[in-house]
Amino acid sequence: MPRNKENQKRIAREWYLKNRELTKERAKAWTAANPKKAKEKADRYREKNREAHNAYNRAWFADNKAKRAAYEAKRRAMLLQRTPKWLTEEDLWMMEQAYELAQLRTEMFGFEWHVDHVIPLQGKKVCGFHMPENLAVIPGSDNCKKHASFLI
Repeated sequence: MPRNKENQKRIAREWYLKNRELTKERAKAWTAANPKKAKEKADRYREKNREAHNAYNRAWFADNKAKRAAYEAKRRAMLLQRTPKWLTEEDLWMMEQAYELAQLRTEMFGFEWHVDHVIPLQGKKVCGFHMPENLAVIPGSDNCKKHASFLI
């Protein structure tokens, strides 16, 4: 039996190598046709291989410092554009408190907490402001799942 299984694997591998482009096209078409399932599959893979995923990200950041710096600069500029000029000192203090609360919760609970923009600053359908009424302190895992979407 193991011999048959090994032979099946060998044949499948040979077919894949001969038809690599076709396989990639089919996978891309399936992903486009099933975005929800594709996201769930990617999420499961990332959770199952968290250490490898994090190591990959660290390596990418180390190898692409210029791209990372450009991304961070764009985000800082966007934050400045989305921060209303009419915010008071109290508003700015409340925003600072939200970030301090996230840090405190991270230390207390032992997992990451983020300050989320309830209405995303760079959403596809709607964009919010960087102001106290638009901030919420939530677990980092929830914030990462949300991306730039606005959940009602």
